[in-house]
Amino acid sequence: MHTLPGLLLLLCCSFTSVASEGEAPLLVGLSQNSAPEKQGKTIQFETELFRQLLTELGYKAEFIAAPHARLTRMLQNKQLDMAARQGGEPVAGLFYSQPYLEFHNLVFALSDFPDQLHSIQDMSRYSVASFQNASKILGTEFTQAMKMAASFREVVDHDQAIEMLQQRRIELLVLDKITFYRRWADKGLKPHQVRTFDLFPTAQHHIGFTDAKLQQQVSRLLQQWQDSGRVAELQKQTRQHNQSLN
Repeated sequence: MHTLPGLLLLLCCSFTSVASEGEAPLLVGLSQNSAPEKQGKTIQFETELFRQLLTELGYKAEFIAAPHARLTRMLQNKQLDMAARQGGEPVAGLFYSQPYLEFHNLVFALSDFPDQLHSIQDMSRYSVASFQNASKILGTEFTQAMKMAASFREVVDHDQAIEMLQQRRIELLVLDKITFYRRWADKGLKPHQVRTFDLFPTAQHHIGFTDAKLQQQVSRLLQQWQDSGRVAELQKQTRQHNQSLN
């Protein structure tokens, strides 16, 4: 099993998994914010999970970064063989793994935000930004509320979204809890400088595939690793490594 420094070297130097020579690599789509080149010296859990799964199955992998909302279209257009973070309603002609990643999305406001939010509908009175593809992932109630909002936009870059809140260009921001607080702290800001509202259920993400056989192979191995605790351990190791860089 690779050590974390070894994994880091693999990710920094090459994003292609080692398998039998001569085979074309599988094209694996990652959300733009999760791609290896966006992470600097950190190790991204999804990148490493996919690399290990495909290596175990004897495949090479080429990782391709794209905006989150574009990944599903790229699968539909056969521009990718598999893609991360597929949520919402299944798309006809695509195949999906079991959930492999969960996000706890919260609504963030600056600490002097004067009101209370008791429901998603309450958000419609304010200017709002969210992570990309939120309208698909967070469901119909959120989509309808945002149609009535003072303003609403989905933002690809999480740092840009947080800066919009910090600079008061928006009043509310919808983002994953861990992602927000990590990037908020990176800017030297403190948790007490924001308020949070917990209005959404946990969002589950699947791996999407264009080929049923590949989906079955990856899903079977992923289930074994989930049952054995290997996936949870990998997530823990990457989190600890990334925290050690701060």
